[in-house]
Amino acid sequence: MSGEHVVSNSIFKAGCGCPIVIEGVRRIRDGAPTKGAEKSNILCRRHNSLLSPLDETVGKIAQFQAKANDKDFRGSIIVEGELLERWLLKTAINTAAAGWAAPVKWQPSPDIARAIFGLASVPDKFGLYSVDGIDPHHRPSGGVTFTPLYVNFGRGKMFSGAYITVHGMPLLVSFYEFLPEMLETGQAPRLTTHFSPDGLKHLYHPGAIVMSRKEGEPVFVGLSWGGLLRYADGTTAPFPTPSA
Repeated sequence: MSGEHVVSNSIFKAGCGCPIVIEGVRRIRDGAPTKGAEKSNILCRRHNSLLSPLDETVGKIAQFQAKANDKDFRGSIIVEGELLERWLLKTAINTAAAGWAAPVKWQPSPDIARAIFGLASVPDKFGLYSVDGIDPHHRPSGGVTFTPLYVNFGRGKMFSGAYITVHGMPLLVSFYEFLPEMLETGQAPRLTTHFSPDGLKHLYHPGAIVMSRKEGEPVFVGLSWGGLLRYADGTTAPFPTPSA
């Protein structure tokens, strides 16, 4: 077994020198932190290595966020939306499978597991949503927060998604097509104004995520989908650029 990091260690290699801070999770030993608690035996080494491009993608975003702490920084970054989406799915599944989300460990459906490895498409309306606002607990040194989301069904609660913030940037990963609508209509009251006083707003497969800053102009994370960047004027451009 690999003993892989439940949350990608690449997020914490942005040069800030800060300790690893992961909030919003329960460890299964009575909620007490344990030695090596940031790791768990979930995959074998070979399968874990196949997911390295996902960790590299979120690592690039974390590096970009670190540079954007400089108010004079001007720039943007473009990543493949599918890789970031698969990273979100992987992180949510890792957290649940490691027992961080609840006292009982949880296993994903085979379809979701295949999608994480890029062997199947993520079902429509599942996966990545951008979230308006910022993590209110964001600190200058950065960190990751994880908020598991459950939906009540006749047989009990089902793990249906999670809010995952990366250095203050909130993202929603959904395993249930109606989850975003339920959240926006106030079915999780404690979260309604958590990220923004204007309420919860989600966008499925956004073309860009705007990062506002206390000082300096906003910066952008561009996301391609299906190999294309889509601009507000309706035009498109290939990304990644095909090799000559």
